[in-house]
Amino acid sequence: DPRMNMPAEVAPAPSRTEEKMAERLETLDPGSKRHQVLTTALDFKRSWVRLARHLADVKRSGEFTEWGYKKFEAYAKEELHLRRDTALKLVRSYDFLASHESPRLQAVEHGGEPEPLPSYQAIDILAEARQNPYLSEDAYREIHDQVFRDDPPANVVRKLVRQNAEVPEKPKEDDRAARLRKALSLAERLYGTLLENEVPETITHSAEQVVGGLRRLLVE
Repeated sequence: DPRMNMPAEVAPAPSRTEEKMAERLETLDPGSKRHQVLTTALDFKRSWVRLARHLADVKRSGEFTEWGYKKFEAYAKEELHLRRDTALKLVRSYDFLASHESPRLQAVEHGGEPEPLPSYQAIDILAEARQNPYLSEDAYREIHDQVFRDDPPANVVRKLVRQNAEVPEKPKEDDRAARLRKALSLAERLYGTLLENEVPETITHSAEQVVGGLRRLLVE
């Protein structure tokens, strides 16, 4: 069953949905851009690149507004039955290929014997990784090569990025300052409680001095 090869994020369309899309297709001019995009959406399980290219074109040109949709995401959801995240990932993945993997993309789009492309989910994560300031060029290149060589699942790619990103550790707060801040918080609560109750003034005065002393220590 060809549906078994459909990307995980795009659930198999129920027959009612397919019929609805097919009925819509019959009302459109076969030579129109709208007809072309809807056709490739129906054929999505065979080639995500073709659909991604059309989606990128439609989003960039804004043609969806001429078809009665205010937003690209609404067009993708209502007419193509694609989730918002799926449509945007497809566009980002295509733009990444067009910008950084042009020879691979051209081989896929213009025939010949192209190498199979990874899933759009994996490429979308790779596009994010390329912008990650904590990922070295060498680490990015290793992940890039593994993605195009092995086509690992998206969660594996994300894990690789996370493991190789050299995120600087947050400076640890001075232990003494942390203890003083905790003591000050407790002293302030005690002082507030004493003020709310009838206790000798000498006791509240002593608590006030403790609070003041702790505050001075933290400033020093």
